Amino acid sequence: MAAIDKIYLTYEEYIQFREWLLQQPKLKDKYGTEVSLMNYVLDYWNKDNWGNKERPVYCAPYYIDAYIIRNCPLKFVQEELELNYGYWSQERIKSFYNDVKNWDNSKGECPYWAKLDDFIFLEDGTMSIKSLNVKDDYTSIKNGNLYASPKRENYEYGKHFRCIKHPKYLYNTPYGCKKWFISVDIPGNGYMVYHSNHNSWDFADEFVFSDWHSNTAYVKTIKALKRLMLKWKLPVVTIVTASGRYISDEYKFIIT
Repeated sequence: MAAIDKIYLTYEEYIQFREWLLQQPKLKDKYGTEVSLMNYVLDYWNKDNWGNKERPVYCAPYYIDAYIIRNCPLKFVQEELELNYGYWSQERIKSFYNDVKNWDNSKGECPYWAKLDDFIFLEDGTMSIKSLNVKDDYTSIKNGNLYASPKRENYEYGKHFRCIKHPKYLYNTPYGCKKWFISVDIPGNGYMVYHSNHNSWDFADEFVFSDWHSNTAYVKTIKALKRLMLKWKLPVVTIVTASGRYISDEYKFIIT
């Protein structure tokens, strides 16, 4: 859970945000499970130990963040999500410019990633930064072009597979341990995580409500893995690797 993924608020802001969250309908995940937005509140602090600092109060999947971006009227929440999803408002650029401009050089080299020469003054009175990526995810989300669905649409999943690597001796069960360690790799198409409650591999940007997920699944036999690979509906060209305890104990399959 990276710090940049969280929403940081003061106690008073948190109370307003919490009241808004409680008023929102439950959202359905990829598999139709209804999920409350309150599930992603970080309640580490209360009024007595909050202090005057901004505390991390919320950390949610992309789909939930996208709902908040499109619906929450609270400016301080939107400012946090703008920061997390790469949007630079004119107010934020000008504030950053003033920080850089007013840096006291007697304290040493300016610590900011942009220098004064990097700021661009445009003819319409606005400002930009040379290395700034203008294609931010925040705007795409706001316009409904990103994370508008809890699942990926229109990807081609495989209906066949073939073995492209196997050990010298074709063990059905791994030598020296009880289960095969299963991982998947999708060249050029993101990555997937395993959800045990659905026995499914899902794209990391899909919304699946689960208490536990992992980059690894566990299967007792290669025969069982062959039955599961097509049930998992993995994308075409996915590489499925089954690893045992030893380097030589490894199967690889490609989904076709």
